[in-house]
This record gives sequence, structure tokens and C-alpha cells, in this order.
Amino acid sequence: MLEGHPTDDLMVFNTVSLTWTPVKTSGSLPPALRGQSFALVGDQVFMYGGYGAGGDLCKDLHVLNTENLVWQKWEVKGESPTACSGQTLTAHHDKDIYLFGGKSTTEDGAGMSSNEIHKLSIAKMKWKVPLYVGIPPARRYGHTAFILHSHLYIFGGKNEEQEFNDLKVMKLINPSERQPVMKEILSEFGLQGVSHSFTPTKVPNVRYELSESSPSNQSRNAAANAQVFVHRDFGAVRDQAMKMIQTAFTLLDQEFQKLDREKSELSKAAAALQREKEAHDSHRQQQQQELQEMLDRHRSQNEAWLRARAEENDRERRELCRLREEVLQEQERLKEEQSSIQKRSEHLLSIMQQFKGM
Repeated sequence: MLEGHPTDDLMVFNTVSLTWTPVKTSGSLPPALRGQSFALVGDQVFMYGGYGAGGDLCKDLHVLNTENLVWQKWEVKGESPTACSGQTLTAHHDKDIYLFGGKSTTEDGAGMSSNEIHKLSIAKMKWKVPLYVGIPPARRYGHTAFILHSHLYIFGGKNEEQEFNDLKVMKLINPSERQPVMKEILSEFGLQGVSHSFTPTKVPNVRYELSESSPSNQSRNAAANAQVFVHRDFGAVRDQAMKMIQTAFTLLDQEFQKLDREKSELSKAAAALQREKEAHDSHRQQQQQELQEMLDRHRSQNEAWLRARAEENDRERRELCRLREEVLQEQERLKEEQSSIQKRSEHLLSIMQQFKGM
């Protein structure tokens, strides 16, 4: 993005010198995009999705060869994901790339996030929908994803309703594990008795011999064969399978009803928690107000006491200063009287000495 507009610049970051360097590429260059996602497989960088300069979403797959810096637009078979932005591309064993989530645009122009997951088989260049068990994460975009020990981890993101701070994990199922997983899924719905494997047709062992069997024996053999064909009617099996499917849907309805009840209880609990939070905030605000009023009263009383003590101290200091001045004046007066007395004493001594001389 440059000044709010998508660009087609390619920059390389050197982790040693911590510097960015622009790179010039050639080939079938992708358009300027924002919100696209990348995945590194070997020496190839895969790029998918994103918003163009005109606001249109892109669903093309572009691949950059890091050896010669040449872009190519690859044609991919299969049912490609919806054009989106903010999704994640995560490479797995340099064979597959997993795409999860993203934000697309509806027909009326509104944004709609997704929780779909797609797998790109690099060898076949084909989009597939991988097999998984359980409930997928909520719709989101702007999240992060990584693969560790054949588990896809998804963290964070947001959608039109909320932001997420959760961590979801999906186990990546290998082709060799698909049949056990399918059996596990069917066993949850009570369909473990239905076989989906291929069973070759058995050829009956017919004896081509001439025999002089009686008409009664031939009629009994024909009736037996007819009875065998009658027992091969699959109507009962079909009815049993339909009954199991109906049971599975009934179980699903019960689970969804249970989820709805739990959702309603959670909504009520959230409303109660919100009311409790509001009451707590109101009580806390009231306590804060009372504390502030008490602090104001204490401050005003303290300031008044301090002012009174300061005035009293000033009066005492002024009185002390006045007394000190009086003491100093009295001291000066006493000094003057002492000097006058000393002069008189000296004068009397001089007079007495004169009398002695006479």
C-alpha cells in the first residue's frame, strides 16, 4: 500500500543487514493488490487473492520463481476458492497448500467472511476440499496460520461480528487415513453396517451335464432358483439405509437444537454478566465519587487548618521580632547608662585626687 492505494512493488528484506531492497521482476506480472496471501514452496512463491486498484477481488494464482525472478500465472483445475482477501496460504511438505478463511464480496456489495478450507495439490495443480472431522472454526479473515506436525493451527482474525483471540487446530488427513476416518464418521451416525467398498460379482457355478431328471425335479430346481433371486432383493437394505440416514438427520437436528439451547443460555449468561458489570461499574463509580468528595473535604479542612496554623505562627514570629527589638533597645540603653556611669566615676576620681593634692 502506498498512500492508500495498492502497488505491485516487490521488496526483499535482508535479515542480516536488516535492510529492504527493491527487486525487479519479469514475466506475467500480477496486478497491484492488497490483502493477498503468500506461501513459499521450495524456490517458488505462491500468491493468491487480494483487492485490486478498482476494488475488485482477484482469484488468480501467480507464482514467482525466486531463482530467475519470473512471474507466471498458473491455470488450476478443480473448484477454485471464492475470490477473497485476508485469507491464509500455508504450505505442507512442499506438496500441498492449504487456504483458509478470507473476506469476499456479496452481490449487493457487502463484505462476507468465510470459514471454507481448500487444498491446492501442487503436483496435480488442482483445488480440492480436504476431508476433516469436527466443526470448523468460525468465519474470519486477517488471521494467522501455520502447520506443525501435520496439524493446521489457526489463530486470531475477525469477521463482521467480532474479533477472535482463539486457537483452532485441524489434523491434516493423509490419503491412507481417509477410509478409517470415513468409517469413524459413519459410525457416529450409526451407519457402520453399510459398506462402501467394491465387491466383485460372483459367477454361479453351473453344471453343463445331460441328465434324465424328472419334470418334478426340474420344477423344484426352477423354484429354488427363483427363490434365490427373490432373496437378492435389496429393498430391505435400502429401507434400512434410509432409516439410518433419517436417524442420522434426527441426531443432527437434536444436536443443533442442543447447540441452539446452549447458545440461548450463553446469551442469557452474557446478558446477566453485562448487567452485573454495569452494576459493578455503577457501584465503583459511586465509590469513586464518595472517595473524591471525602478527599475534597479532607483537603479543604487540612488547608484551613494549615492556614490557621500559618497565621498563628506568623503572629508569634512578629511578636518575637518585636520583643527582640525591645531587648536590643534596652541593651543599648543599658550600655549608654553604663558608659555614663563610668564617665562620672572617672570624673569623681579626678576630683578626689585633686583634693588629696591640696
